[in-house]
Amino acid sequence: MSPPNSGSDQGRRLVKQLAALVDELESVAPPSRTASRNLLRKALTDEVGRLEQAVSRLDPTLRPSSLFDPSAPSTTGRIVALTTIAQRRHPLVSLQPFYGAGVYALYYTGPFDAYSQLSGTEQPIYIGKADPRDAAAKDAVSQGTTVFDRLNEHRRNIARATSTLREEDFECRFLIVQTGYQRAAEMFLINFFKPIWNNEMRICYGLGKHGDSATTRANKRSPWDTLHPGRQWAIALLEDQKPEDQVRREIAEHLSRVPPYQTRDAVLAAFLSDLGQLAPGGFTTAENDEASVEAGGEPRGDLPPGQLF
Repeated sequence: MSPPNSGSDQGRRLVKQLAALVDELESVAPPSRTASRNLLRKALTDEVGRLEQAVSRLDPTLRPSSLFDPSAPSTTGRIVALTTIAQRRHPLVSLQPFYGAGVYALYYTGPFDAYSQLSGTEQPIYIGKADPRDAAAKDAVSQGTTVFDRLNEHRRNIARATSTLREEDFECRFLIVQTGYQRAAEMFLINFFKPIWNNEMRICYGLGKHGDSATTRANKRSPWDTLHPGRQWAIALLEDQKPEDQVRREIAEHLSRVPPYQTRDAVLAAFLSDLGQLAPGGFTTAENDEASVEAGGEPRGDLPPGQLF
């Protein structure tokens, strides 16, 4: 049986030997040939790596497998997005001019058959952002009325599609944010909800499109204008990007893959579940083996997502 301090004594002896070898190495002149220097440097680097592993094995304290960074742009986007969903919904037709840039969501509440699964739910039909008029704006007034302007522009476009839509059947949420944060929030909300009117989904895009001259550009009619005719410049275009039956089919297929959120509680639960994936709480040993942080526990791998209740 080894004496109680034999391991410690052996460690100190090895450290002294290592220090002597380092002193000797420092006195060695580098090889004159480049190839020889490179070979020596690689060999020493490999041994340094082994030494670092040996040092790590002396530390039994577990290491978290991830580090949550509140300052990361993606984290900021999540926070702004969640705050947006916490805002009350407003009828689109009743908005009065107001200052501020930021992010917003449109919701459909009407009877149009292609949107029957969306109507009255907490699933946005469109997500957008409004940048400040002054990129250096520090307050809502200097940002201008950009969120209101964008929402009012959407209202006017919807109002022109009289055969399929009514502006009274739309509501909105919006959040005025400090300049620079609106893009991250918009992208998170688009990726989270996957709204069918957003360009990124490639389904019924075109709401935010402005008029093109049919005589100077061979543009095709957007799917949004195909499904919701009324904008005169779009009517003047001769060809659809997609036929109406394809647009309707793609909407139905998308909503089957991405079922609409029925309640705000369901949205919040999904937000928390997504947030739980950022820092799953796993731990590893110094040798990168999975381990349980609980005494006597077994390694569990990925933990289940967080729950709202």
